[in-house]
Amino acid sequence: MGIKTKQVQAISPNNNQFKDSKINWDVLNQASTISASRWEAKAEKLFEKGDLSGTIPLLETAIKSYAVRGDLYGQIRALRNLALVYLKLGKWQNAQAVINNCLNLIQQISNPQKTAQLTASVLEVKGQLLLSIGQAEAALNTWKEASQIYQEIENYLGLTRSNINQAQALQALGLYSQAFKQLEITKENLQDQPDTIVKAKVLQSLGDVLRGIGQVKASQKVLESSLAIAENLQATEEIAIILISLGNTFILLENPEAANLFYQGAIEESPVAEIKIQAILNQLNLFVQQKQYFAATESVKNIDNLLNKLPSSQVAIYARINLAQSLIELQKIVLANGNNKPLYSTEKIADYLVKAVQQAKNLGDIRAESYALGNLGKLYEHNQQLNEAKDLTEKALNLAQAINAADIVYQWKWQLGRILTAQENKEDAILAYSQAVETIRTLRSDIVAVSSELKFDFRDSVEPIYRELVDLLLQPSEYGQKDIINQENLRKARKAIEALQLAKLDNFFRNACLDAQPVEIDRVDKNAAIFYTIVLGDRLAVILAIPEQPLISYTTNISKLEVESTVQNLLDAMANPQKRIFIENYWEPAQKVYNWLINPIEKQLEANQIKTLVFVLEGTLRNVPLASLYDGEKYLAQKYNVAIAPSLELIDPQPLARNKLEILSMGITESRQGFPPLPNVRKELEDIQNQTSSEILLNESFTEKKANTEVANTTYQVIHIATHGEFSSNVEDTFILTWDEKIDVEELRNMIRSGIQQTRPIELLVLSACRTAAGDNRATLGLAGIAVRAGARSTIASLWYVSDQATAALMKNLYQQLTNPEITKAEALRRAQQQILKDAQTGIINPEFEHPYFWSTFILVGNWL
Repeated sequence: MGIKTKQVQAISPNNNQFKDSKINWDVLNQASTISASRWEAKAEKLFEKGDLSGTIPLLETAIKSYAVRGDLYGQIRALRNLALVYLKLGKWQNAQAVINNCLNLIQQISNPQKTAQLTASVLEVKGQLLLSIGQAEAALNTWKEASQIYQEIENYLGLTRSNINQAQALQALGLYSQAFKQLEITKENLQDQPDTIVKAKVLQSLGDVLRGIGQVKASQKVLESSLAIAENLQATEEIAIILISLGNTFILLENPEAANLFYQGAIEESPVAEIKIQAILNQLNLFVQQKQYFAATESVKNIDNLLNKLPSSQVAIYARINLAQSLIELQKIVLANGNNKPLYSTEKIADYLVKAVQQAKNLGDIRAESYALGNLGKLYEHNQQLNEAKDLTEKALNLAQAINAADIVYQWKWQLGRILTAQENKEDAILAYSQAVETIRTLRSDIVAVSSELKFDFRDSVEPIYRELVDLLLQPSEYGQKDIINQENLRKARKAIEALQLAKLDNFFRNACLDAQPVEIDRVDKNAAIFYTIVLGDRLAVILAIPEQPLISYTTNISKLEVESTVQNLLDAMANPQKRIFIENYWEPAQKVYNWLINPIEKQLEANQIKTLVFVLEGTLRNVPLASLYDGEKYLAQKYNVAIAPSLELIDPQPLARNKLEILSMGITESRQGFPPLPNVRKELEDIQNQTSSEILLNESFTEKKANTEVANTTYQVIHIATHGEFSSNVEDTFILTWDEKIDVEELRNMIRSGIQQTRPIELLVLSACRTAAGDNRATLGLAGIAVRAGARSTIASLWYVSDQATAALMKNLYQQLTNPEITKAEALRRAQQQILKDAQTGIINPEFEHPYFWSTFILVGNWL
């Protein structure tokens, strides 16, 4: 797992807006009086020094001078620049008033060419204002309008700036894919143009977007190209900004040493105090996470010195908030290590936040005030001053709700829920948590945008909300009987677990792309039971849904650490050839997990004639090959059909129509791209062809282009891919190997959905010879991600790679069963697994294949019918 560090832009989405907001003093008509021009020149010098407040009276004087002389062009130019100053100070109302004044004055100009140029220039500033106050969609539309004007008047520099701005708004909306396309087109348009700062900015923005969608290596490459241009042009300010972006990317590349060097380079390179502070804050967060206390202390001193020189502005406010957040985390780490004397007192941390609150009030920046107050509440919560924490959190919440800042409303709702829980006010705590989860639901795309900036930061900023809510809901209450949880709370808990699964997949894809619809289990399958598992701090909780029965809940009092160690022992017994010699090494942990999940409710399963067990899993349990759980005598696959559902809401409840299976089989037998050969793949595909109607693309015929063509021309129900592949918690590292390249999740989706003749979804996608990434305990997210994103109703894939001889035997059995229209896909897989077990026991095939390692690797994800 990579280092989790709070980057400044993830905390204050407005910080980056001003890197492109340097006042363009020459963008408009230069006609003005000498005296007014001098006032503007003096204002420019103060602006460059960071004296924003001093800039205002100079610009106001210039504006009056232009007005007296009837110089509309000069007046509008100076007003536009004044709006930028107000914007940078966080004085939104002042900026809005000045922008409106600009647009009104433009109406008085009769020259259409000049009017267009002026309008587009002012719209650029208006878009920045809208994004600053959280109206990303309105900002996007405003910048689109500016782009259209720039295109009509052939001002390609302005058009490029507007395209960069649009990409920023798209990121704020969580639409990283669209932002990527926008910047890719802009980059291509500039490809043959000379190197300019604008070109460097386009590449820097593209690098940030690539990092946001999980393409971290591509982000590094693009940012390095951007840096080369900026260095060649000796653009020191842009160099510093790019170095910060590179530092953020190298955090995700799990190279903190390199990230630190980039941050340090930005600190040394930047001539602008604001950029320097941003770099130091990112570096400080890195030091905190690495527990480099001395280095962290030095960083705080440097930030203090710079903060004292900064005028009151939005940048200064958020710098203090970010500094306080880092110090709170540092305080937690020090105390957790048994040191009762933190490096920084609560009073000192509170001082930063109190000053931020006061500055935000003075500027009229309600969003920043809410953020500062909420973090002050968090500080009091950390120090167990719960009444004060609750009061501050409620004030912060009221401010955020007043401006519809839902992206921080959910944080204060969550914080309020934690405080109420600590005050043992369970009912109100559940309400606060529920409201936080509902806010996240409405904000799915924005949450993706926030969390995708940091690897696994989702675990810290979103995932705990669902867990803590479920924890509260599953605490027993006395309703006539002790230790009984009421059905309403069980339904809420089940819904929260479903929502958590959707949020995880959204986060995996870096895009809120999943169309989820609630599905009633009774409508799906009357003989299926759904298990919802969640690992809480002190127990493993399970909610069981049986058709036409009340929900059932049961728990095992066991720590998260013991759950993880048991699962690891189970997986070690699978993976280690020495341990596989003695089957008892596997049976022991497999029976433990069986006793947690199945044993407590086995009688109810029998009484309700349940045939299929469907698991909505989370945490380390996702990695368990459930079919091989052991009851002391039999494996689970010898008793029940087994399926995995990323979320029941993602299930398309249609059975497989098997009058005549049309199958496209693709695979590789030879060594390609450093991967070993798979000699039995040819036999595997030929066996499928002998049993069904199958088209084969083998070796050099298996390319993405040829597969797309084949899918486009024929309607297939099943796509079978026998090749190397890997599932990872990082979408960038999740791929399928073709003859000449690796295709990722999105490319696989496009392949499967490429045909205009594909009038219905692919019924089944089979991925043979793939595996989950070694050492990645969240790798099954990649498996679930492929299953969902590919658009197939069901996916059968392997948790680990076994010999292609064993795989070929299992696949032959599987397709024999799939031709039987009387059984479900889940039962077809179970029968295929049972046949391998039986054939190994009787010596028909290699006796070694009796071990679950060889037959339980394949799991069914999605629709099990």
